Amino acid sequence: MNQKKRYPPRYYVETAWQWVNSFYTTPSMIQQKYLQFDLGQTVFQSEPKRLEQDLDWVFHWSMTTKPLPAFVVILPRGRVVGYTGAVIAPNNSLVWDLSVEFTGSPERHSIFSMKQLPPVVHVPETVAVLTSSVSHNYFHWMFEVLARIHLLRLSGIPVQKYVINRQGHLPFQRETLEALGITADKIIDCHAFSHIEANQLAVPSLPCYTGHPPKWACDFLRYELMVKRGIRPVPGYERIYVSRADARYRNVLNEHEVMAHLSALGFRSVSLSRLSVYEQAQIFASAQIIVSPHGAGLANLVFCQPGTKVVEFFSPLYVNPVFWILSNQVSLDYHYLLGEGCRPAPPENPHLVTDNITLNIASLQRMMEKVLYG
Repeated sequence: MNQKKRYPPRYYVETAWQWVNSFYTTPSMIQQKYLQFDLGQTVFQSEPKRLEQDLDWVFHWSMTTKPLPAFVVILPRGRVVGYTGAVIAPNNSLVWDLSVEFTGSPERHSIFSMKQLPPVVHVPETVAVLTSSVSHNYFHWMFEVLARIHLLRLSGIPVQKYVINRQGHLPFQRETLEALGITADKIIDCHAFSHIEANQLAVPSLPCYTGHPPKWACDFLRYELMVKRGIRPVPGYERIYVSRADARYRNVLNEHEVMAHLSALGFRSVSLSRLSVYEQAQIFASAQIIVSPHGAGLANLVFCQPGTKVVEFFSPLYVNPVFWILSNQVSLDYHYLLGEGCRPAPPENPHLVTDNITLNIASLQRMMEKVLYG
């Protein structure tokens, strides 16, 4: 075995574009190995609606961000390593924007703490990489695994196998892969002891690790998982509250009070964790108003009808604008409501992902009057 392949990389490159430009010297080779697509920008149709006069600063910040580049890069003798699916270029460097972990900077990537890599398994074919460091999460699975299939199709690269890290082998992963035509015989599972080298890796970009789901990804998921499957609205789900009562964190602590108020307005509580993707898409396609604490299940907003009203709850210590951006992409009417507690002033951002939410019922009532009656 090549000695360098026994040991983890010593350095990284920030982007695949940087790697291609350092590895190849002629413009024609760069164009052959790095295929970029112009798939449009986000148009922010309106600010999020809220009770406070001032818009929370993270939403202002989001307006200054842009979707990440959409591309497919070809790495000859490229490798994929470990549970999170780190992408290693042929010069033994980590390619960060294809291997992002949400624990910190590139220097802190888990591969740099490994003393030795698992033995290499060579695959003498063209292999596509569809890995995400958090592929067990429904939102990240949808937007950082499945959406990338669109880029592979645009590239026209003939792919024989797909490297996928199905953390947990969850039902929604199997269902959606089958819906997109990726059958079990085409999958190479990537896990903690994986070290896969291919004749060439075709690696599509990660669409939204900055929290900016692009419109092309929304359109692709909506078409493949709803339109092509013939999903239509059904009665009984016009007003829904998405419960996180079965989640381990970010619960609404006074959910009984919240649901008592919403029930009087005709809302129905739904729990998504045991539903198929087909069922989730059907429910969200049927909804006219959706009320929910922040959570991955709101990835299903891609299935909503234009104009659907959305109310998202946040802890003051964790405000994440990703579903407002998504709502912009599919033309929804978005509102947010902060739970009780002090919101830190910018630029302080505790980002306490697990923080639970307690809602002021009077504030909830005011918000629902705003949503229902304008």
